[in-house]
Amino acid sequence: MKRTILSFILFIMLQASLYSQFTSLPIRLVTSSGTPLTGEAGNIEFTKYPHNFSADKVTGITVNEIGTAGNYVAKGFTAFQFVKLWLGGVEQTWFDSVLTGNIFTYLNSNYVTLGTTQTITGSKNTTGNWNAASTGHWLFSGSSTSNTFYKPYIINSSPWYGDVSQLPGNGLVFRNAGDSLYLKREFVYYNESDNRLYFNTPGILGSFRIAKRGNGQLFDMNPAHFSWSPATGLNLNSGIFAQDSIASKIYSGWKDSTWISLGEPISKYRTLTLKKPFWNNPLPYPDWKWYYTSVSETGVITSKDSFTVMNHADMTYDETPFEVFADAMWNDCDTIMLPVRGSYHITYNFNLIFPYLEVAGVNARDSVTLRMVNELNVDVPASYMEEYREFYDGVRYYSESEVKSRTFTLFNPVPGTKYFLQVKGVLNSGLINIAVTRPSITYLLVR
Repeated sequence: MKRTILSFILFIMLQASLYSQFTSLPIRLVTSSGTPLTGEAGNIEFTKYPHNFSADKVTGITVNEIGTAGNYVAKGFTAFQFVKLWLGGVEQTWFDSVLTGNIFTYLNSNYVTLGTTQTITGSKNTTGNWNAASTGHWLFSGSSTSNTFYKPYIINSSPWYGDVSQLPGNGLVFRNAGDSLYLKREFVYYNESDNRLYFNTPGILGSFRIAKRGNGQLFDMNPAHFSWSPATGLNLNSGIFAQDSIASKIYSGWKDSTWISLGEPISKYRTLTLKKPFWNNPLPYPDWKWYYTSVSETGVITSKDSFTVMNHADMTYDETPFEVFADAMWNDCDTIMLPVRGSYHITYNFNLIFPYLEVAGVNARDSVTLRMVNELNVDVPASYMEEYREFYDGVRYYSESEVKSRTFTLFNPVPGTKYFLQVKGVLNSGLINIAVTRPSITYLLVR
């Protein structure tokens, strides 16, 4: 049978509104004639927004009937929300939407109260002005309309606390941290374009020092060669003197089966020693030699050899008059003596003035040749150098000077042999003067 529900009496509805913010809701059901409607506890249900029955039905609600006057109490409202009454699956349109639930739980979850410790989670948007005390972990500056907060603290449990390199690129960090390797730019900064770290120092430049606390070193180094001390700085270890370098070479022997074709045994030790002969030195400088020895594993010397190590150079300069003029004969410009038998690198230099004087009205080709000969007048073919010029009538030529040089190899068979730098001219015009000035000869004994 279809039930007809009329309405709440006024004071009952008022009571429901007063207590609706809590977890229980009192209800009284009467007929249109005022007769209490009893036995309906099992048919009383509620929905939440948007109130689609039964998808939005509020669960966990218990309804108890109190007495026989149509009074009921619905308990178990937890969520802070508006509910509507349904009776036997029929929406009671006379029942206004009522706010139920525990308002204190809602406030604690969604709002921060002053004077207590609260945890704020999620993204929050704020409007208006904030006020903060000038002490504590937050400081502020500003006016009554605008405040700027700064100086956040990094707690020691944060991974950033002891390693600022973990800070993200858009992280909050102290001033100048990303500007110049955590130092003020006026003192030190890194230039990426030339990969250098620059230091500026106020006052006297010599007073600026770079140091590192503790035993840490300022740069990477090979501990076998160097050691670092906070008291004495960088130190050279003795082991470095046993290493190969430009000044010395450590020679290590090895077994080489290919040497059997040379008549030596495969199993042997080889040594290479640099030393100075004791008995005789025909050279005007130390005659160091390399000595090679091959010894079998039984101690028998199977072969030995030696060769002289020389790196000697000498030079003569302008031993003749200041100017030597080229004519149809060979004329000496400079002299040098090669002290020992051996191969030499020879370099001669001179200043060539061609033409020597201003000249005009000449139509000819003139040339000059230089060479080196020994004291027996035997020339060195590799030493020749020739310079020539074309002269034309109607053109005026002025004095010109330029530096010339030539390098060649010479084998000197007899110790103490003299060599001469000579000049000769081929002057077809008979009007041109050619001069050689400031000649010099340098030799390097190569073996």
